[in-house]
Amino acid sequence: MHEHDVKIRILSDVALIHGRSTYPVLADGSEQEALYTDTYQKRGGTWVCVSAWAIAPGT
Repeated sequence: MHEHDVKIRILSDVALIHGRSTYPVLADGSEQEALYTDTYQKRGGTWVCVSAWAIAPGT
C-alpha cells in the first residue's frame, strides 16, 4: 500500500488527515485507488483516531 497527496490539518485538539492510497488487487494484480479521511482527537496528551472513512472511486 502506498500513500499519496496526504494533507494534515490541525485544528486545536482535532486533526483531519486526507489522502489517496493505491494498493494491488489480489485477484488480478491490478492497482486500486482509495480516497480517505481520518479524524484524530488529542485526548490526555495522545492523538486518538475517532473516525476513519474511505471510498474506492469507480467500484
